[in-house]
Amino acid sequence: MVDPFANVSIGALPDIINGSSYFNDKWNAFLDVVGDDPDFIYVWLLTVWTYGLFWVIGGVFVFMDLTNKPAFMRKYKNQPGTHEPLEWSKLKPLVKTVITNQIVYGIPTSYFSYHFEKLVVSDLPELRVLPSIEIILRDIVVCILMWEITFYYSHRWLHSGFWYKHIHKKHHEWPAPIAWAAMYAHPLEFVVSDLLPVYVGPALMVSHPVTVAIWFVFVMMDTLVDHSGYHLPVLGSSEQHDYHHLKFNQCYGLFGWWDTLHGTNDEFRKKKQYLRNKRIFSLKSARELFPDE
Repeated sequence: MVDPFANVSIGALPDIINGSSYFNDKWNAFLDVVGDDPDFIYVWLLTVWTYGLFWVIGGVFVFMDLTNKPAFMRKYKNQPGTHEPLEWSKLKPLVKTVITNQIVYGIPTSYFSYHFEKLVVSDLPELRVLPSIEIILRDIVVCILMWEITFYYSHRWLHSGFWYKHIHKKHHEWPAPIAWAAMYAHPLEFVVSDLLPVYVGPALMVSHPVTVAIWFVFVMMDTLVDHSGYHLPVLGSSEQHDYHHLKFNQCYGLFGWWDTLHGTNDEFRKKKQYLRNKRIFSLKSARELFPDE
């Protein structure tokens, strides 16, 4: 029998087993094409990646609202009867606002956040060396925790009198949200409550851009699903944030942890939506599993 590791050093075995060498080679081949300027990778490439995910994934949900197709998906609506179909006249100003937020406010925020990080941190991660799985998972866990905390307090602050009336009310023009409404907000809210809480975790951990890219996938999926108006099988539940859009004064956080800590989901926990607030692993809708009385 031929020994497949006959010409492999002992030190190289861990890389072969966990595949890090393979992925590192692919990552470096990618950098050979796009370049390895950290400014370009952290600011411009990650911006295109993030907003691309937003428009493509969110577009699938919006298409279903515009066309009401496929018909069998209607049973997964959180608020049946809303946006059936979605009106173009309502969608156009939303798209205009979101594009303005992304270009006029989002790109500069990413640029200045990155350069502020460079001033504070002496050394960024080595661009051509991928982080280990353990480091990626560690960073993502910290990012999730920091996102929940910072978003909860910034969001709850935006619900106070003056700030709600003049800033946050714009986002709540959609009591039955659609996916692209996730970035439909006043510019101040977009920067302070939408973007910065997402950046806190990677900044604290000084994360590699690949880790940040994975983190942004998680953020986009969670945010778009939360605002989609649908509670689909396998995907996470959108019931909690949808209820927030419906009632305004409950469920300020992302995952419910800080709402439970502060008692700001007490009313939600008494509602049918709370029973539906779980991941579904069947083709039945949440309303079929937990029907209205």
